Amino acid sequence: MKRFDISVLMTEELRAFLQGAHPDPFRILGPHRLRDDVLIRVFRPDAREVSIKLDNNGSVVPAEKIQGDGLFQATLEKCPRDVPYTLKIKRWDGSEQITRDPYSFGVIMGEVDVHLFAEGQHWRLYEKFGAHLRKIGDDNGVYFAVWAPNAQRVSVVGDFNGWDGRVHAMRKLIGSGIWELFIPGIGEDAHYKFEIRTGGGAIFLKSDPFAFFSQHGKETASLVYDLSR
Repeated sequence: MKRFDISVLMTEELRAFLQGAHPDPFRILGPHRLRDDVLIRVFRPDAREVSIKLDNNGSVVPAEKIQGDGLFQATLEKCPRDVPYTLKIKRWDGSEQITRDPYSFGVIMGEVDVHLFAEGQHWRLYEKFGAHLRKIGDDNGVYFAVWAPNAQRVSVVGDFNGWDGRVHAMRKLIGSGIWELFIPGIGEDAHYKFEIRTGGGAIFLKSDPFAFFSQHGKETASLVYDLSR
């Protein structure tokens, strides 16, 4: 594995990401082409070790921690950018997790849905927004989408990521105000909210306006619900 050169990441972008102020986490995380190699960056504050396991040959490439808050990077030499892989996470508490990288997926919401939404002519928004159990390729998980046109950053926070807004920051679909993210490996009954950072730097939690199930009383988290039941 080639040693990481911190100059690859612009200092300002890295600082903004670690402060939860970066508007496009896909510029930092996931696979990135660097000449003939692929760099994969992972942000997991709960991880002691992170490795990349390649689907095609089963080889495991250890990632190097390049920032103390939990930013890891591995270099895959002579690989295509779309090389399929999974993350092997060893947490500080001793538990382990094998999961697909949320930041290895492309844009999910279709152009027609975005266009109809922008025109105010989408009559089935409940099928596209909120939290939906989905299978993309061979990977089961939950697809999240929310409209927050004035947000600087939107994240999914929940009992699956320690309610840390830096872990699952969402992709903004430019020009629409829609934010989306597919998180593999989580399922029904997961508790979640959206964490929104405004342009002025204020951060607040928002329950899902399209949630099909929510907590009652003083607890206000939304719950992932299987609509096929």
